[in-house]
Amino acid sequence: MNFNRDGAMNHHIHKGSVNYWPNRFESTPHAKHTGETDAYREFSQSIVGVKERLNAPKFKEHFNQAQLFYNSLSPHEKMHVQNSLAFELDHCDDPIVYKRMSQRLCDIDLSLAQAVAKMVGGDIPESAERQNHGKKAPALSQAEFKPTTPTIASRRIAMIIADGFDMETFMAVRTAFKAQGALTFVIAPRRHMIYPAGSKQGIMPDHHFEGVRSTMFDATFICPGAEAVLILRENGRVVHWVREAFGHLKAIGALGDAVAFLQEAVLLPGVDLAIDRESSQVISSYGVVTGWKSNVGVLNSLKIEPSSTAFSSAFAYEISKHRCFERELDGLVKKIAF
Repeated sequence: MNFNRDGAMNHHIHKGSVNYWPNRFESTPHAKHTGETDAYREFSQSIVGVKERLNAPKFKEHFNQAQLFYNSLSPHEKMHVQNSLAFELDHCDDPIVYKRMSQRLCDIDLSLAQAVAKMVGGDIPESAERQNHGKKAPALSQAEFKPTTPTIASRRIAMIIADGFDMETFMAVRTAFKAQGALTFVIAPRRHMIYPAGSKQGIMPDHHFEGVRSTMFDATFICPGAEAVLILRENGRVVHWVREAFGHLKAIGALGDAVAFLQEAVLLPGVDLAIDRESSQVISSYGVVTGWKSNVGVLNSLKIEPSSTAFSSAFAYEISKHRCFERELDGLVKKIAF
């Protein structure tokens, strides 16, 4: 708690458990003048008529706008509000605070109050004395502000490689994304030349795994290569990178041998991966796009749309959605450590 109640450079140690007024302890009551209810006093001046400091009854209505805002949110945004309230109240050690807060939330929405009260230890309400009016308003949810056509322009895509990676696949995917205006960044175990399989002409990475986090990118692509995958498997930072990207709802793509690595890093029921090495099908599941034998896309043919044959098109479409909120709504994020 901030005890600088007299401003900066305050050297006094004030006694009491509450730093504001009014409070239920009445530990620091405000100043009062004789015959008045508070310390505010009007400037003495000559006036004509009646001068009053009053608010209309409508000003005392505190719940309609809160209900309107909450009703207008998308399902994943409502979940974020619930989690945020539960997070803040979890740091409160005084039961009367989080119990009263649970009661106030019930005046906004019963399901909101029940979810928060269950998390923080408040009394779980069974009914609401004040019913939700059910009204919504446009432009209050961020989910409404979506591009009319899918785009990945300016999106930051991390391309994970290691010694022995597949150069042909790497260049095809990178070229396809660059043609759509995306920004690609090469991430490797070291910031030094990384050599592809069967070649002495390598690529200089933009960063190494200790220098950046997956949270700095909109999507992650794991480049295939039998030797490269063996190196990535031995690097715990890479495993954490992929799990963290999954936990933050980012799009993840993998081709060929990298699918096996992805399966080990994000082993969750419900997330379908392309495990048939002989199949040319591209599988998109919860923002995770995988394939073994697929047309990855070339410079002038990439279309940002769902596809079961073109990996780049399917992956670009998942990136264009910004994040995969279905992971969160279906509880997959809670099942993975990141």
